[in-house]
Amino acid sequence: MHQASFSIKKSKLKTALAKIAKVYKDISKKSPHAILEMTITDGLLTLVVPGIKNEVPCKTKSSAKISMPFFYFYDIIKTFNDLDINCVFTDNEMQLGISKFKVQTTFFEDDRILRSIKLPINYTDYHLLQLENKGFTIEELRFNNLEFEVYYAQKRLRRNINKVNDILGVYGVTKKEIEAILEQKIRL
Repeated sequence: MHQASFSIKKSKLKTALAKIAKVYKDISKKSPHAILEMTITDGLLTLVVPGIKNEVPCKTKSSAKISMPFFYFYDIIKTFNDLDINCVFTDNEMQLGISKFKVQTTFFEDDRILRSIKLPINYTDYHLLQLENKGFTIEELRFNNLEFEVYYAQKRLRRNINKVNDILGVYGVTKKEIEAILEQKIRL
């Protein structure tokens, strides 16, 4: 069984999470955009959500990447009673004190999902479609809960190309020309 952990003062972690929460104040707690990706490396906990990256020095053991809803983790930390937080991660589980929570965990011996996906807070289909051009694997998209968002962005793009073709086709604009323009824009 794989295991990784971090130890930190509750106030230090709570402050780092509060900075992120401040930016997300207008976003629903159930929003799929508010996924927290935690990366544990040597002496550093990196917290990433779309639009924000926050690095917090702490004591660590081993290396791992964890994904879970941001507000869920933030609520857990806010309500935790001890002054020191010791989070232990095993395969798809986080233990904090005597409580255990389900999380998506990957350990660094498998390097298919090491990169963090950087997206703006208010990302659009344009940003999602660019992820494939940036070389992100299906595992990385799946880990960050973006696999279906990218899929639906592609579906909306195809639907919109057909709409534009219907409108501009009477002026001699072809579907291939529309696709070429969009492909050029998305690759930028």
